[in-house]
Amino acid sequence: MTEHAMRGFVRAFCNALSTRDIGLIAPFLHDEIEWTVFGPVDLFSFFGQRRGKAAVLAMCEEIAGTLELTRCDKETTLYDGDNAACLMKLIARDPRTGRTLSFRLAQFASFKDGKLISLKAVFDTFDAAEQALGRAIDLTAA
Repeated sequence: MTEHAMRGFVRAFCNALSTRDIGLIAPFLHDEIEWTVFGPVDLFSFFGQRRGKAAVLAMCEEIAGTLELTRCDKETTLYDGDNAACLMKLIARDPRTGRTLSFRLAQFASFKDGKLISLKAVFDTFDAAEQALGRAIDLTAA
């Protein structure tokens, strides 16, 4: 995929994700997609690894039911052949608590046959956990 085509794909995919509409997200995903979000699964159940389009779409539905994404700012994006890396800032509202959460996130994506086949996301999980809990985590007791 050319860099120009990749930029268009990434922009369109982010727009589809922001709608939280599975019907709009599905066409971007390869059937054999592997999607991994590194982070505290006990805090956010949609973190972890998913394999296959159906599992990733189910995870997208779970995210839509858990967090309300209010803003997504791409800070830096790098393209290399069929791969892209992006540093982002996400702002979301947790309807369970009413808290607004602000996360830093790095994503690494690979594409095959014009579709997303691999996504690995790394969150600043310590900060995310403190925000979700609404308090600082006491490390002196550890």
